Amino acid sequence: MAKHLSNKQEDVLNAFAMDYEPGAGLLEQYLLQYPEYSLQLVDLSRELSRELEDNGPLSADDLSAVNEGMRRIQEGPITLQALQAAPAKLFTDAVKVLGFPIQTGLAVREHRIEVSTIPSRILEKLALALRAPVAVLSAYMALPPQASQLRASKSSTKPAAAEKVSLERILKEAGYDEDALSKLFNGQ
Repeated sequence: MAKHLSNKQEDVLNAFAMDYEPGAGLLEQYLLQYPEYSLQLVDLSRELSRELEDNGPLSADDLSAVNEGMRRIQEGPITLQALQAAPAKLFTDAVKVLGFPIQTGLAVREHRIEVSTIPSRILEKLALALRAPVAVLSAYMALPPQASQLRASKSSTKPAAAEKVSLERILKEAGYDEDALSKLFNGQ
């Protein structure tokens, strides 16, 4: 199913999932009523009718995954406004999960990295670490760059205007070597 759902599409799919009963002809009704979501409805129908093995209690990993999912549902998705108000620690902790230096987290927070220079798999991992949808993180990164007021006030020279740069440049400036960069950007 698509990761980025419109509100109407999400409402239709949620209603279908709530009403779903195998063999009740519900899929056909929804397909006639919402042909624009036919692929998503068929995909959801297959997922809902899939046979699951019920051999006993859940494993510790399964319980952990369920608990993490429930925690995220209860917290709700992080919005663009929540990212804008988030402390720097959230961003530095998120990039640490990816093995990136702290400077990268600050560059993300200040939207100084051009989102198009971030490989999609890294963007997805970063969004997961920030507990934000990829679309929200992309919108956040697309905002105009800003310079940290705290760092500017500690500077002995007038800071230059913030500009968008590539993720590769940020990592080079943070001391990433060419071999590590090659592996990162070539998916090795």
